[in-house]
Amino acid sequence: MKTVLAVIYIVISSSEENTSMNPKHDSSSTTESYEFGDSLGSDLRSIAYYLRQHKFNEYDRRYITDEIEAESSKLYFAGFPKPPLRSLHWEVHKYCEISFLSCIAYLIKRIRNTALRRNDDTSVVMEDQKWFTRTFTEQIDQTDLECRKMWAEAEERADPFEGPIERFQWRVTASYFLCMYTMNETLELEHLNDTSCDNHANCLNPYLGPHNLDIRADDSIPFNCARYSFCPDPCCPIYHIKSYRECWESTANPCFAENHPGHRQCIIHKSENVELKDIILNRWNVSCMCPWLGYKWKSFYGICVDVDECEENIDPCNPLSEACINLPGSYKCVCKWGYMWNKESKKCEFSSIAESLVLRKSTEKENEDNSSDSFFKRIFFRNKEKFFRSLGNHIHLDMTEILLILMISPIEVMF
Repeated sequence: MKTVLAVIYIVISSSEENTSMNPKHDSSSTTESYEFGDSLGSDLRSIAYYLRQHKFNEYDRRYITDEIEAESSKLYFAGFPKPPLRSLHWEVHKYCEISFLSCIAYLIKRIRNTALRRNDDTSVVMEDQKWFTRTFTEQIDQTDLECRKMWAEAEERADPFEGPIERFQWRVTASYFLCMYTMNETLELEHLNDTSCDNHANCLNPYLGPHNLDIRADDSIPFNCARYSFCPDPCCPIYHIKSYRECWESTANPCFAENHPGHRQCIIHKSENVELKDIILNRWNVSCMCPWLGYKWKSFYGICVDVDECEENIDPCNPLSEACINLPGSYKCVCKWGYMWNKESKKCEFSSIAESLVLRKSTEKENEDNSSDSFFKRIFFRNKEKFFRSLGNHIHLDMTEILLILMISPIEVMF
């Protein structure tokens, strides 16, 4: 198999280690080439790991300073920060707005300078070294001790950023963009080939082990690992689950309140959540199962609403002779003007009365003076023979035809 090589040229400040949140940085710069080959997959996994650190372990650095409050505020697995960032991190915005590859090229250059990287995490080392038996307990403990030292150093220094607040802004902005690329189904994010995707990027979890077996992190399902790493889960805003049943029966599930047990499944369609602005504001379109036929879930209202079959063009009405009328949970086809229902053929057929409803024929225009006859009077004279013949033969006309024939309107129609 040939290796596909892509080259992205990006301009990085020569004082990158000292980058601030202010875009007015050192104007001197160098042009560097970033080459993607077999490293692209590895770089994506490193970025995913670093942003999972944020998703599962970070709190809002803008407002929270108390340690106890911080521990109970690590909720970015449920939604992006509220209120949202006042401004995106200027550098992330600059490169990630250009293209996906430009974004990845920039992000990985920054992440390589962080104190704790993916390859240092205990769970990843255990996976690489195949340390899954008690024989390796000593090695695992020593590796985890080193991992936690690097974690503490990363929390204190926040390298390569100017501090925890800039790092917070940087990781939130990066998550915004990569979640958007995931929802737009960028091909490179379909499978990250990460056997350690199901961890919270915080060394070895003493309760869950190297793999938390969260079903949402199953990389065999397209875009699952990317969503688990970059996006919150509005359908299942829970820290950890092993089956979707845990989610459907949770009161945090947006489909819980309006539905009965067995009808609480929540689905988020990527194609309906592709706009960056909506992602930033946590305006997610989710779909719930509606218990009534002909209804669908509407995220905007948070309830099941009637499906307008006529508006959505899914009705089977004959467009030539029938009109569609929307009804609660259903619809009905009715005969258009000039057509009447035939019980025998069970379809709308052209009615002879329609010919009489032509206001004026071109041949009449030449022969008639400025007529003052009413509209319905002319209908009567054109159909009187049919009417009296029907009465003589005791044959009943359609009620509409009789009414139109008998009604001699005093309202004059001017021609």
